[in-house]
Amino acid sequence: MSFDFLTWPDGLLLAALLLIAQVLVTIHVMRNKEEVRSAVSWLGVVWLVPVFGLLFYMLFGVNRIRRRARLSRQKRGLPPRSGTLVSPPGPKLTDAMPLAKNRWRAHDRLAGRVCATPLALGNNIKPLKGGRGAYDAMIAAIDAAEHTVALTTYIFQIDQAGRRFIQALTRAHERGVQVRVLVDAVGNLYGLRPVSSLLRRRGIPVAVFNPARFSWRLAFFNLRTHRKLLIIDGHRGFAGGMNIRKHHLEGADGKPRVQDMQFQLDGPIVSQMMDAFADDWAFSDGEELPEEVWMPPVAPVKAGITARSIADGPDEPRQKAAMVIESALGAARERVQIITPYFLPEQGLVSALKQAALRGVQVDILVPEKNNLPFFSTTAMAGVRQLVQAGCNLYLSKPPFDHSKLMIVDDCWVLFGSSNWDARSFKLNFEFNIETYSHDFGAEMGGLVTARYSAARKMTLEALDERPLASRIMGRIMWLASPYL
Repeated sequence: MSFDFLTWPDGLLLAALLLIAQVLVTIHVMRNKEEVRSAVSWLGVVWLVPVFGLLFYMLFGVNRIRRRARLSRQKRGLPPRSGTLVSPPGPKLTDAMPLAKNRWRAHDRLAGRVCATPLALGNNIKPLKGGRGAYDAMIAAIDAAEHTVALTTYIFQIDQAGRRFIQALTRAHERGVQVRVLVDAVGNLYGLRPVSSLLRRRGIPVAVFNPARFSWRLAFFNLRTHRKLLIIDGHRGFAGGMNIRKHHLEGADGKPRVQDMQFQLDGPIVSQMMDAFADDWAFSDGEELPEEVWMPPVAPVKAGITARSIADGPDEPRQKAAMVIESALGAARERVQIITPYFLPEQGLVSALKQAALRGVQVDILVPEKNNLPFFSTTAMAGVRQLVQAGCNLYLSKPPFDHSKLMIVDDCWVLFGSSNWDARSFKLNFEFNIETYSHDFGAEMGGLVTARYSAARKMTLEALDERPLASRIMGRIMWLASPYL
């Protein structure tokens, strides 16, 4: 029997090629997807909507960025990321807190192995109220820089806020400071005026993270850097969730448009921040930043805060931030406070939250009543009923939109940074968070957020059920799409 494909009718040939492609993609899904829900979801879209599903999977379902990041690390003489779990060399929690409870010692071991990052002892961490105050502190630090300035952000707009940073960076560059700016390809286009072009015209080295081109690179355009870091002379850093745009400044009425928080850090933790930036810079630009210039030794501060960086991204063998958060929820005994603008956690985190509440832990979750992405609020409300049923407290904050990203456990463990509580942050974005161990800092942060809970509206099961039927139906429909994120 002869199988001369050239003699087949065009329609039959296309159908055969489509079937072969579906089978190959199915094999790829089965080999590479670790979560059953994700694998089933991808197989569903590939087989039920063949042409669209194949294209969608090729664009967003295949992680090609790991190979590129691995090559970037090898160029810098760093070991490739792997699935091997080993405790990093360096201090342990008991070195800073001899009386630390066993559950936090166990959490420290897990976080160290998952993040492959040691604890940094002796840090000063100062919370900055989001908006003009945070920007003023960051710009003052740039103006005081003597050797290096490293800045990475998701959104960098040429507006009332962005122009101040551009001017400060230009001043630093003109007085001989080495400046490097890394901006995400999508965030670079906010406002339709690329800040990268303006910075280049001023002679400032700038790189764009993961730009889209009509080539094979388009296949991982969905993977973005969401990190927000500023490092001055390798010893002072700023981290949090604030982008650079006028939305963080007051409106014409003098009231803030957005609530947010940023943190100023001094101490050895800044070296971990700089290492993450150097990795991203080499990945995006190819330049290796010499450690003797960009990463000078940083002495610990006496009686300072113990901290660890969590540099997470799709090039990592596991979801670091999600695992660390789940572990912290397991260690909770009294109270968990979560503030996030986007709350759509996957089942592992949902289960950890429910278990904490059922153990008797007070779990308080604060999300915006009105989101800047309306569809997100609708979708999020579709999945929170099970948490409220389990005893979690859900609060809706009144405007202005709260963009803060913060988690506090038992007033002794704090997590802050760039991650939201959704699949995009935990799976697709490059994020940077910092966990801290300190009773004083934990109590300070707990006191800062108490007023936000007091001013918010608590959602009950009755309130969730009283929402308009159309909104509830639309939320459940959109909720079904969450695995494809």
